[in-house]
Amino acid sequence: MTLDEILQGDDPGRLAELSQEELVRVFWKFKGLLKRVERDTAFWQATNDNLRTAYERLDEQERELARAYQTIRQDLEIAQQVQHALLPKQFPEMQEQLDLAVFHRQMTEVGGDYYDFFRLRDGSYAIGLFDISGHGVSAALIMAYLKAQLVQTLEQASRPKEIVELVNTATLTFLREVRRYATVNFVVFGPRSIRYVCGGGYGALVRDGEVHTFNKGDPFIGLRKRAYNEYELPFEPGDVLALYTDGLVEAQDSGGADFSSRRLHEIVRANASAPVDVILQRCLDEYNQFRRIDADDITLIVLRRRAQ
Repeated sequence: MTLDEILQGDDPGRLAELSQEELVRVFWKFKGLLKRVERDTAFWQATNDNLRTAYERLDEQERELARAYQTIRQDLEIAQQVQHALLPKQFPEMQEQLDLAVFHRQMTEVGGDYYDFFRLRDGSYAIGLFDISGHGVSAALIMAYLKAQLVQTLEQASRPKEIVELVNTATLTFLREVRRYATVNFVVFGPRSIRYVCGGGYGALVRDGEVHTFNKGDPFIGLRKRAYNEYELPFEPGDVLALYTDGLVEAQDSGGADFSSRRLHEIVRANASAPVDVILQRCLDEYNQFRRIDADDITLIVLRRRAQ
């Protein structure tokens, strides 16, 4: 009887039938198995130690990420407060002459839509509405940069064409370097009219039941150096002006259709006799019912010339 034959069976009592030579084989086989168990035990112990160390490192990294995330959240909250602080308040003369309602919402804590009210050298006032490409912190920083450039430019010019051209010239190199650009809607208010420059922006004036859309064929700020066109529209008491960014009109429904400028203009036209805050809210109600998700920053400004 051999060891292999006994191992193939189920009777350990037959080990007594083994020869001395086979018993020696049993001994060395046992020793080999013992060494294998020791090696396997050492391997799995080392593996467990490595896993324990790895988990400890992961725990520490998770704690570090949590601390970093908390710092980022705090920084974003401060950035949001700063950006909100940069948003404007009306001048007294604007409040005397205009009824105004504004809706402004960023997709994240900070964003790239930017509007502002300006007092010009000749005593008139203006509204600027800009949409910086991209989202988040980078767009917000460029917004602050653009605001600084505008403040400097207003010391040099009063015509909307000159203002936008100077801002474009001053920011062109930098915006190209960071691969960003901005749409522009710059509107200067005269006694009975508006003069505007529109580079990729959106605007519509409702007068006597008719919608006059802005000519928006000029270039975005930061794309190329060229002359801008300046346009003029009558803006009499009772007329309504809507300025907005593309986040509103390019929002889509579940079927992929755009909300569209035409739809927005029709809402403004149909409600032109209502108070401006009512016009704005009806635009937003239609938008909220239409769109599937919010996909971009949104700014909508609705204003009416008051009776003098």
